[in-house]
Amino acid sequence: MIFEKLKYRFELAPEHSELKPWVCELNSTFSTSGISIFKSRNEVKIFSVGNYQLNVKSFKIPNLINRVAYVYFRGSKAERSFRYARKFLLLGVNTPSAIGYLDVVERGLLKQSYYVSLHFNADFTLREVLNYKVDNREEIIRQWVNFTYANLHQNNIFHLDYSPGNTLISSVDGRYVFQVVDLNRMSFGSIDFVKGLSNFRQLDTDISTLEFIAAQYATICDEDIKTATKLLLGFDQKNKASRKFRGDMKQVLRSFLGLKSDSED
Repeated sequence: MIFEKLKYRFELAPEHSELKPWVCELNSTFSTSGISIFKSRNEVKIFSVGNYQLNVKSFKIPNLINRVAYVYFRGSKAERSFRYARKFLLLGVNTPSAIGYLDVVERGLLKQSYYVSLHFNADFTLREVLNYKVDNREEIIRQWVNFTYANLHQNNIFHLDYSPGNTLISSVDGRYVFQVVDLNRMSFGSIDFVKGLSNFRQLDTDISTLEFIAAQYATICDEDIKTATKLLLGFDQKNKASRKFRGDMKQVLRSFLGLKSDSED
């Protein structure tokens, strides 16, 4: 089988079709332009394009198996981010408006992928709230739990990476507006009380905050607060143990392969 050396796959929201030429050039322009606001495994940059202020997320090149899978079986993270964002907006769930995505495929394998959305000017993220860096903390958390139940769980949306950095928050006229980001990992289906509680397992916050969240969610669902608290604390501990195990296994593998440890990178 002969593959084209370089192939571009993309899709844009119809209402933003005028940005097609710019999106299609991202593989050439991303590294040398824009303002970087986050860089780790992935990188996020802000670009000013005409009257638009855009966020572009460049995803880390995946392992070989996923370089195949993301082309032929399940779609790249950029593609899934775009499609899930469009679904969120159709359901009336806040997320920065999706512009489009670009996949770069080289010889049948995913080489690079980019997801483009409108930039949202957040005042802070949920992480700052949980870390006691924002005033009115308890009220923000209360409203966020209500938002999670009414907007995600009641719409059968289960965010598989519902960590604190993935909720952007702004204050508008005395109330808080929440925008959900990092949408490439989602599941859809009926969410009962226990499954809903488990969605708060990745917050990595103190026990008193988890108790408050459990009580708020139980009250919304008309369930027992003590039961909810016990369940959420259990989910939290299980998540922390799982993360530690994966981290330990990763270090063992790196050591076996003669690679530097994370602390030496």
